[in-house]
Amino acid sequence: MNRNAVAGTAFAAIVLIASAAAPAQPILYSFTGLPGAVDTCKWFDDNLNGDRSVGSLSRQTDLLYNRIALPAGADVAVGSTATSAAGDELVDYRLGSKTVCSTARAVYGPTPEPSTTP
Repeated sequence: MNRNAVAGTAFAAIVLIASAAAPAQPILYSFTGLPGAVDTCKWFDDNLNGDRSVGSLSRQTDLLYNRIALPAGADVAVGSTATSAAGDELVDYRLGSKTVCSTARAVYGPTPEPSTTP
């Protein structure tokens, strides 16, 4: 085999392994996501009620204006995860050609909570 055939075979094997490493999860409910990686959602959640500077409010407004409707049932592979200061789980994933972040509930479902005692 020549060099190009070996390189092509190696590239195909790497792509196959990389695609198998991230299993697809369906979006469970109708949510909206923010454009960007999980750090964007973490910044948004952490600064939502605290930072009232003009720059922060402008960035938050831009993120809300450009939010993306997540189609229920679409398969996505979770890329990164984070936890906001309030303890909310956040994830990012590719939806079409865009990187989107949202709460983990959009992919994993709601976290069960213990019932309160009457």
